[in-house]
Amino acid sequence: MVQDVPGSGLRQEFFDFLKSKRPDIISFPEYYFIGREYQTVPSSLVDHDKFIETMAKWSREFMCIVVGGTVVERVRKALYNRCHVFNDGKSIGHYDKIHLFKNEGDGQVSPGHEYKVFQIGGFRMGLLICADVLHADSFANLKGLKPDIVFIPTTSPFRPDEPVTAKFKRDQEIFGRGAAICDSILCKTNACGAIMGHPLQGRSLIASPNKIEWRVEPENEDKRALVFVN
Repeated sequence: MVQDVPGSGLRQEFFDFLKSKRPDIISFPEYYFIGREYQTVPSSLVDHDKFIETMAKWSREFMCIVVGGTVVERVRKALYNRCHVFNDGKSIGHYDKIHLFKNEGDGQVSPGHEYKVFQIGGFRMGLLICADVLHADSFANLKGLKPDIVFIPTTSPFRPDEPVTAKFKRDQEIFGRGAAICDSILCKTNACGAIMGHPLQGRSLIASPNKIEWRVEPENEDKRALVFVN
């Protein structure tokens, strides 16, 4: 799980670590490729093809599955917040965020309409994106598709005055409960830093049914991190 600032790419220290560990899956946060050079989320469309090529390249280089965060993608006249999955450089498929934030992408992004699970080797991978987790129907719909693990690229607004106890309670209510509903492991990969000038908190975590197995320490929510889980 790569928790880092949108637009940072893959830092050399992270690259070297991943090369040495040979992970099975690498996951990135929501809108991970959208750095400070873009004025709006939709303006990143100009580099869409480059983002896709980068995901495929990383998947080839590390010979693994890459859950590529999300990018803005145009389909006919509509724009979607889309998560792509690659395995050994080849596209496995994608998922479009269904539950959007109000005015997402300056109101130009459209909601997706289909929950998906991908069979990869001997396991089934599901995807949700950020605000999808705020709706119980997301987990209920995934349950019927029988995922073994669900990856959730996310950006979370920085809340400097929120108590740690409130954060932990919300994690349990959303992700512990969500994992129980869909009977699956959940891996949320957050960005840190800022996007479009809005500060973010990197609250990456892993949940099993009714339990938070691991989370970034509250004092490190503003810091980049590479999380390796056996």
